[in-house]
Amino acid sequence: MVRVRDPIHDYIDLTSLEVKLVDTPAYQRLRWVKQLGPINLVYPGANHTRHEHCMGTCHVVGKMADSIGLNSHDKQLVSVAGLLHDLGHTAFSHLGDEIEGVEDHAIRTTKIILNTELSDIISNEGFDPYEVTQIILGNHKLGSLVSGDLDGDRLDYLVRDAHYTGVSTGVDMSRLIATMSMSDSNLVIKEKGLPAIETLLTARSTMYSTVYFHSFARGAELMLARAANYAISAGNFSIDDFVTFTDHKFLSELNKTGSLSRELCNKFENRQIVKKAISMTKEQVELSGLEKSKRAEYEEYIASKLGLDSSEIYVDIPPFSVMPGLKTKILESDGKISFAHSHSRLISSLYEAQFDHWRGAVYGPYELKDEIMSISKGVLGL
Repeated sequence: MVRVRDPIHDYIDLTSLEVKLVDTPAYQRLRWVKQLGPINLVYPGANHTRHEHCMGTCHVVGKMADSIGLNSHDKQLVSVAGLLHDLGHTAFSHLGDEIEGVEDHAIRTTKIILNTELSDIISNEGFDPYEVTQIILGNHKLGSLVSGDLDGDRLDYLVRDAHYTGVSTGVDMSRLIATMSMSDSNLVIKEKGLPAIETLLTARSTMYSTVYFHSFARGAELMLARAANYAISAGNFSIDDFVTFTDHKFLSELNKTGSLSRELCNKFENRQIVKKAISMTKEQVELSGLEKSKRAEYEEYIASKLGLDSSEIYVDIPPFSVMPGLKTKILESDGKISFAHSHSRLISSLYEAQFDHWRGAVYGPYELKDEIMSISKGVLGL
């Protein structure tokens, strides 16, 4: 047993198996991948990494396992899944989601576990590495502890991200975990835990609007994505190379290109980030029939009307997805299972209002903000 001091959980106790896994190159790489990508350009304290988040997730999942009464074997199994669940994240964490041809990070995670020394380490301790990957993917009876609507991953990163950005949440993680139970492979919360769910989901809504979807950080991410896509298409490095990069290795490789990629990298490093010129609601995007697959066409048309190169304009149409946690299930006193939002007007309102914070946008040079806004309205039919 090794004890690690953590600013969120105080002490995290790692088993001998977990220590062996942490000491592998695949895990140590996470020390150099920021948890929140470029958000430290807005919140200077947000320099925490996937390394400590994964350790925290391992700890939280272990606490959840104790609360629902798992045996020691299953507890270790889900804790390992929590420890390794983010191995497949690219540089700047979710930047890979914006790179053409890069597979989902969870799929990459499973390949890393099964095709490296991690598999042997897990097997030698009497556990099935394939079973670990299925928990991470949510395809297992215990998958909801690591990949569910209210899992250990989300509990750790919400509190951790709030701490390092300075956003106050008031989340009572201990109370929430104490009211957890399992029902037909679903992680559920007993009725008495409803107030803790309300606090958590309110905090999560706040984090989405003020941190995760911050327009300045989003502009920075779009710049990095364009730099990566350009470098890959120019043959400066491959997709297979990219998915192995840490943050600093990625920036170093961009700086070697001597092209648009280096120019964008230099602007990023000097915080010269494109600015949002116009914001689009979900309703506006749907009424105008805008499609993410046609972003390049929109960008080229807007840029041509401004006399700019299309590389200077960014049309952002993020995916529409239900905010994790809003499908949390409640175990009623009579044993019935229902959604938390059917028990709480507050959660129901959050469920209905989640897309109020969703925004599409057009970004470009700050000095042309007004011109970009005017032309974008016409081009995009807003």
